[in-house]
Amino acid sequence: MEFDCFIFDFDGTIAYTDRAYQAAYRYAIKLHTGKDIDDSVFSGSWGMNVTPEEVLLPHCGGGEISALLESFEEHYYENHHLMLSTYAGITEVLTELRNYRALVGIVSLKPRRAGERELAITGISSLIDASVWGDDVALRKPHPDGVHKLIASLRADASRAIVIGDSAADILMGRAAGVKTGAALWNGRESLREVDPDFEFRTPQEIISLLSQS
Repeated sequence: MEFDCFIFDFDGTIAYTDRAYQAAYRYAIKLHTGKDIDDSVFSGSWGMNVTPEEVLLPHCGGGEISALLESFEEHYYENHHLMLSTYAGITEVLTELRNYRALVGIVSLKPRRAGERELAITGISSLIDASVWGDDVALRKPHPDGVHKLIASLRADASRAIVIGDSAADILMGRAAGVKTGAALWNGRESLREVDPDFEFRTPQEIISLLSQS
């Protein structure tokens, strides 16, 4: 097969986490500013490779961003298990990739503390061979550092690897690392096509077609 190393983003690609983030943002901003914020305020940040601190900063109202961030993290970690889920079909795809003895990894901006908990919550920890989280790298996406670290840890062949994600940063990261790229379009982010990924996947199941290519 052409590909035997599949590198996924997490938020928006493997797991639907928008509700957990939205609820935590609303909670922190309401607590510290008294303002009720509509979810649409945050919609522009999805798939944009931004940190919670960067999302909260415009709403800190002259107060300490650290206080908002602490409240955000408190709410997120206490409630994310109630609000996140994997996208339909993704668990089956990860299972099939493993059955083909392909290597499966994750490169995500999310902190390791959250990432590992969410792999456990979604029940896919055993399907992931290795992961690189935001606090594992000095330079975040679209810098290729995360891909390089993951490929090295897996002892994989970069020429047989593909990065699959839902943001432009994922595609640019893969390209900078010298690997093929795939756009995860199943969450509706059609604008991702503008950065010219090598492949487009409208459903997770379409990824399996790569296993039969030679």
